[in-house]
Amino acid sequence: MAPAFGGGKDRIFVQTMTSPLHDLVLDAGNTRMKAALFHGGGTLRWTTLANGDLAGLRAWAGERSVQSIALGSVAAPDPAFEAALGEWAPLTVLSGTSPAPVRNAYGSPLTLGVDRLANAMGAWSLFPQRAVIAVDLGTCITYDAVDASGTYRGGLIAPGMTMRARAMNAYSARLPLVRPEAVPALLGTDTTGSLLAGVHHGVRAELVTLLHDLGHEMPGAAVVLTGGDALRFSRALKSGIFADPLLTLRGLHAILQHHRHLGIAPSGPPAGDPRNGPVGR
Repeated sequence: MAPAFGGGKDRIFVQTMTSPLHDLVLDAGNTRMKAALFHGGGTLRWTTLANGDLAGLRAWAGERSVQSIALGSVAAPDPAFEAALGEWAPLTVLSGTSPAPVRNAYGSPLTLGVDRLANAMGAWSLFPQRAVIAVDLGTCITYDAVDASGTYRGGLIAPGMTMRARAMNAYSARLPLVRPEAVPALLGTDTTGSLLAGVHHGVRAELVTLLHDLGHEMPGAAVVLTGGDALRFSRALKSGIFADPLLTLRGLHAILQHHRHLGIAPSGPPAGDPRNGPVGR
């Protein structure tokens, strides 16, 4: 135990010397990245920044001591940003091939996006020893499943809400581009309303059907939604389905902790990273 000192400055010094270490976890998308600080198994705080914004990231982290950094990215590689992160703290760049707490039965692991693996691991960490289905409602909608034996089984990829709206505009001569916002009525009373209804209720019906079918394959599976449209659809679906905006970050942290448990040293881009060859989803 640190000795107790009488003066205020001494107390501040002792507190600084014994301050906890944190894991900084980054989930980089095409233009934005989510960042979270983890201490132990819990999330201390999180934010969203532009990709590569190291100054903003340091300002947000403040004086907190970072012991390690994990980066999962589906964006183009940024070697300068990764090098700067590595100077800050030991950096591990994660991919779909990274060792994870569950067995990976995906048929083409080199094409598995790190976000999909992380979503599955995030759901598994929330519901250990139970089958889980992670659904990420973003640009694409991804469904990823871990069975009760702890095996990542794979999943599905479908177009997200914005992609559907853009496709109907791009591949037709007269349909306007709509931007899904509020939940629309089931029947549209004009073209815009009909497009909005088709996008929203089409996704809702897809979710209901696929989760029903996946539930037959994996009885009792917990379902966790994440992504920009997660809250919208968690309200539209039956109870017992959870929404977690930090699911991908939790999964990346679970993979980082697994590396630490195995004694794997921090590393740069792993096998399957874009700079080592083509990857996919």
